[in-house]
Amino acid sequence: MKTFKPFHSLFFTISLLFASEIGATSPKYLALVDSADNFIKKEQWMQAEHTIISALRLEPANYTNSLLFSNLGVVRTEQGKYKDALEAFSLGLSIAPDSKGILNNRARTFMLMNDYDRAMTDLSESLRIDSIQEWTLQMRGLLRINAKDTVGARHDFLLLAKNFHRNDRAFAGLAKISEWEGNYDDALKYYNEAIIINDEPEIRSERIMLKIRTDKYSDASRDIKESIEKYPQEPVFYLLRGHLHRLNYRYDEAEADKKIAINKGADPQIVERFIPKSGK
Repeated sequence: MKTFKPFHSLFFTISLLFASEIGATSPKYLALVDSADNFIKKEQWMQAEHTIISALRLEPANYTNSLLFSNLGVVRTEQGKYKDALEAFSLGLSIAPDSKGILNNRARTFMLMNDYDRAMTDLSESLRIDSIQEWTLQMRGLLRINAKDTVGARHDFLLLAKNFHRNDRAFAGLAKISEWEGNYDDALKYYNEAIIINDEPEIRSERIMLKIRTDKYSDASRDIKESIEKYPQEPVFYLLRGHLHRLNYRYDEAEADKKIAINKGADPQIVERFIPKSGK
């Protein structure tokens, strides 16, 4: 698992507003809301922004404008207009201060700004309102891992695993924590659980590195072989195979894997760290 990778997918709070939910309102307002939603689905951010603003101006006193302000913050974030996005989220929260959706969306913007402290504050406030949220627990757990807060991260990932059984990040996070604490058997168990849920190169590579670090070279070699067969275009497995060859003093084979890893797109500087030139 990478140290910090929170945005595996976009997190939106996009809501269609129906007259029955918001009371009396104009057909034009509803049409603008519906149009904005369609623009968002098509990732036409500028058009969505203009349409949302038109709806807000049409009915500035409408309570459900909190949702529109949240969506406005999202579309501005997608355009890199972070300051304007934060302003929109704040206006939404001034209408609905306990909106976990707005807090989550603002937390995402803070994370894109590398402002992890304020992101943590919003995530924690959102979880105070509703303690069982998959995305929010996952993001806070990742931030806590990034801050080396193993106690807090374990709390979030255990809660995540208990309530969302198919969340591979929960088990990968628990594996990383166990690894840091020297509980290597538990770490391997958690990596295996994560891979059963979602067999992907990132988690496989973490499991292989754990096996190498704990001198389980034969197990690591089998894992690498299987991973290359499953993901032949992933450079990380050639890098790890080359690294393992070097540890076993098989320098020519290590150099061959080094070239393959670079040719398949691996960062040469990272490859050099695992398979340095001064080998023999």
